[in-house]
Amino acid sequence: MIKMLKILPARIKTIFIVGAFLVLIYVLSNIFLPNLIGSYIKLMISKKGEPFTISFFNNLIAPQSWQNVPYDTAFKWLTVAIVVQTLVTALLALLSTIVIIYASEESSYFYRVKLFNSIQKLSLKNIADLKSESIITRVSNDIAIFWEFLVNGTTIMIKGIFLIMGGIVFSFLVDWKMALTIVAIIPVVAIMVVIIGITTSPLLKKTQKVVEEVTKTIGENISGIRLIKTYNLEEKRMNKITEINSRWHKIQYKQAMIFNVAFPIFFMVLNLLMIGIFSIAANNANFLKSNGLQNDAAELEKYKILIANINIFVDYLFLMAGGIILMLMFLGSFFKARVASLRIIEIIEYKVDDLYVKEGKILQNYDIEVNKLSFKYYETAPNYSLLDVNFKIPFGKTLGIIGPTGSGKSTLVNLLMNNYIYSEGSIKVGGEELREINTKNLHDSLGIIYQDALLYSGTIKSNLLFAKENATEEEIKEALENACASEFISKFEDGINHPVSQGGRNLSGGQKQRISIARTLLRKPKVLILDDSTSALDNITTKKVIDNIRNKYDCTTIIVSQKIGAIKNADNILVLSNNGFVLDQGTHNKLLETCDFYKQIYETQLEQ
Repeated sequence: MIKMLKILPARIKTIFIVGAFLVLIYVLSNIFLPNLIGSYIKLMISKKGEPFTISFFNNLIAPQSWQNVPYDTAFKWLTVAIVVQTLVTALLALLSTIVIIYASEESSYFYRVKLFNSIQKLSLKNIADLKSESIITRVSNDIAIFWEFLVNGTTIMIKGIFLIMGGIVFSFLVDWKMALTIVAIIPVVAIMVVIIGITTSPLLKKTQKVVEEVTKTIGENISGIRLIKTYNLEEKRMNKITEINSRWHKIQYKQAMIFNVAFPIFFMVLNLLMIGIFSIAANNANFLKSNGLQNDAAELEKYKILIANINIFVDYLFLMAGGIILMLMFLGSFFKARVASLRIIEIIEYKVDDLYVKEGKILQNYDIEVNKLSFKYYETAPNYSLLDVNFKIPFGKTLGIIGPTGSGKSTLVNLLMNNYIYSEGSIKVGGEELREINTKNLHDSLGIIYQDALLYSGTIKSNLLFAKENATEEEIKEALENACASEFISKFEDGINHPVSQGGRNLSGGQKQRISIARTLLRKPKVLILDDSTSALDNITTKKVIDNIRNKYDCTTIIVSQKIGAIKNADNILVLSNNGFVLDQGTHNKLLETCDFYKQIYETQLEQ
């Protein structure tokens, strides 16, 4: 929680301080109001026409000019004072609320940007460790919880603390005997706070975990809705949601019970305090009567003060009660915000795999050389994902990579893209070690097309322009033709302005892949990687796309594919085994002679 507040910019902190100061003045104004009303009551029960002395806090504040004031003048002064203070208090409440809300919104914006920047720096391994549903929940739910705490928690904390403290201090200034009854509530509140804190913190942590489960499960249901319907899994998925929802319900119920049980106890104590105040007042009244109240003007004045003090104390008691209720509300908000802040800070301070090289070397040529490269995702993993991989691709040549599922093909691609840290072996581009190359320059030079084509909601054109914002119509047309996408796009009445739904759900797999290929070709990268990105295309279209890239683009090409037809014309083909080891490498014809595994794949696909 403290770390969250520390990282706020000084400007926002200053706004919060101003807001807190306005809240403080508002509370003090509220606390002083019962004394004004008490003096007004004393005036009302005084004999009309007699001079009146205006005083506060049992005559502690009673300037000479306020003594023996004409009755009508005192009435006007007190009436105006009450009206003015009421208006000032309302104005302070409005101003403090505006300032606090503004500061909270600024803070929320700052935290979201800060958190998003931190997420952008996470490597693929970091994201896998944290889990995507957890990251989404932190950006949306946790930030919202902390925002709510800043908006409401800041205000109610200051109001609550000063209403309680002010009520106690001012009540002692009025009558210390009655004040002792109010102080009796403090131990009860302290015990309630400790119990609430101990019992709710674990529940709040469980709540966040359940929210993540809900986010993950609903996301799976939406993305896999076709599979769920095809295999009649609706009931099974519904049972899973019901089970998670049931756990969420039980946790929320326990939290609600803890807070709701606290309130009846508090109001019971409040009623006992009211009885205590009236008992002390009754004793004082009896004492005054037994000492000749009827014949003594001085004692009559004490009786007036007693009546006014009872009213003041009841007001203070309710102010304190309001303060305590606010503090209980604050505690609920605080414990939630504390858990949320820990989760937000975890990402902001996360020890990322620092893959970004700002002051690195700039590429001059684009030969790729991999030497004795071995890699595993975790140091404790028993097996390597890649083991002793060696190959070289001169600029302008094509490398094909083939192997069974889990052989490390995509792992190798991710290492070439500098998405993971490698510690064993070497990867050089243009003669420079990959980890020493300027990351922006590297990514500007590399273009990758993944098997799962990622398209955003918008149009075909807007998706293409992600690669190059200022691309001309001619450049777009050229990229689409070379990706064999023009044929199906021309059938749309609106052409490249045809709408694309989120994830490209209104397009076929082959259409999405061809748009994705065109998008990358628009950049004209120096190194082009196709990570099984023609899997949804037929063999004829695949051959056309590969030939277009080979003949029309001056780049090094790496093709990862399960289809030999996509890689058979490559200058070198890498054959990976199940354990990430290179079984063999060479041209298509050479591998047919030297690699039984490659030959077996070829013959199987030839039969198909």
